[in-house]
Amino acid sequence: MSLSELLDRLRELSKTAVVVVEGKRDKEALKKLGIENVITIAGKRLTDLADILEGTPQVIPLFDLDEHGERIHKKVVAILSSQGYILIDEFREKLKEYGVVYVEDLYEKVRGAKKPAGSGQAD
Repeated sequence: MSLSELLDRLRELSKTAVVVVEGKRDKEALKKLGIENVITIAGKRLTDLADILEGTPQVIPLFDLDEHGERIHKKVVAILSSQGYILIDEFREKLKEYGVVYVEDLYEKVRGAKKPAGSGQAD
């Protein structure tokens, strides 16, 4: 699956599922890519997530692929799965395959991949 196809799938799923990210810049990057229903955990207690997501059966946890993001991911998955949420958890590992570490960099990575030949700085 190409990065473009992966993002198409995320876009489609985000119409009915909530995408949970770490911070504001992550949310902004995903919005620029046409991904809907994005919420951040910044400033929120993880134990309050179930209340925040009430009425949302499907959740896509999409945290950074660094050590900090991995810890948050594990905690959020444990909390939400114990509350009966359906977790769509396929995107982080696939993004890692494309060299994406920080969700906020995803828009620039995609934009960079779409630059026409010859674009960039002059010699």
